[in-house]
Amino acid sequence: MIDDHCHPFSLEPGPLHLDRLTLDVEDAEGAERRDEVRPTSAFYELLVQRLAARLGCEPSEVGAARARAAGADWRSYVRGLFADAGLTALVMDPAYPPIEPEKVAAFEDLSGCSLHLLHRIEPVIDGALQRGASAAEVVDEVETSMARAIGRGCVGFKTVIAYRTGLDVAPDVTLDDAERSVRESAGLPVRRRAKALRDLVLRRALGIAADAGLPFQVHTGFGETDIRLREADPLLLEELLRSPEGTAARIVLIHGSFPYHEELGFLANRPNVYADISLFNIFAPLNVAQRILRLIDVAPTAKVLFGTDAFHEPELFWFAAGVLREGWQKARAHLESCGLGKMWIEDAEEAMFEGNARRLYGI
Repeated sequence: MIDDHCHPFSLEPGPLHLDRLTLDVEDAEGAERRDEVRPTSAFYELLVQRLAARLGCEPSEVGAARARAAGADWRSYVRGLFADAGLTALVMDPAYPPIEPEKVAAFEDLSGCSLHLLHRIEPVIDGALQRGASAAEVVDEVETSMARAIGRGCVGFKTVIAYRTGLDVAPDVTLDDAERSVRESAGLPVRRRAKALRDLVLRRALGIAADAGLPFQVHTGFGETDIRLREADPLLLEELLRSPEGTAARIVLIHGSFPYHEELGFLANRPNVYADISLFNIFAPLNVAQRILRLIDVAPTAKVLFGTDAFHEPELFWFAAGVLREGWQKARAHLESCGLGKMWIEDAEEAMFEGNARRLYGI
């Protein structure tokens, strides 16, 4: 399986920080609340039970058992997780948690997978706004950063504008509109500042990606609790997708757009739009088969990619990929019961697990 979307994980065998696995990030003082609520989450219970089975221990002993296994041979332990998950290549967003490009070899050696990096544009936008840059300066910095990323061999780009000012992107904003939005939003937190500028930058960025022949991932649907879910509906992108840049770039709408699966499936019928399944196989693992079916009931399987959105801990890649494989097997049985041909199902499986990502990212 090629992991269409993931993040950096620990290169050293430190403590297993399952406490970092949460969607609840609304306040810095909520650690006690999160610790109290986390064990009542189904995804957390499933993860702990599966880790206990793999490590051969009781659920209450997972931390200690993992420390022993990792301490004995961290490289072999991590490689075993990725091999068991069937992962062969990772398309990684290195912006969270941030890593340096020179760490690529370390991730490849530890995971046994080839690593292919994306370039996220928001760190450039946010940093420039914090420094007091003008709209024109922000646009120039983003374009320069994208050119450098292309030179470093990135395989695609990414935006989390859904976390900032939302997916209702106006494709016709001007540089004057963008400059005005910078001035008028000066009192807001940087993440909510300069909607018109962010809209303009995204359209320009799509054009650069199209000219470079590289895909562009767009966060859609749910995420951590600081997202405004109504602003993350992929249908809000329809006007942008009708712009020249929005029709030229190959756009990957990630995370299954949870809970907007059918909306994503509809959009994936556009010639240049793809659908990624990731993230909900971590935080909503009990109905993955149904969500796969909801998506491919509408979307061509030639436009669907599988990923994890795993982060921090290598165990999360193993867990998310395993949940996805089990979900697909259940979905496959349903497809067979509906009368779809065996060859069609096998072709769909190969495409979604590997072929589509290989063709899209050129890996």
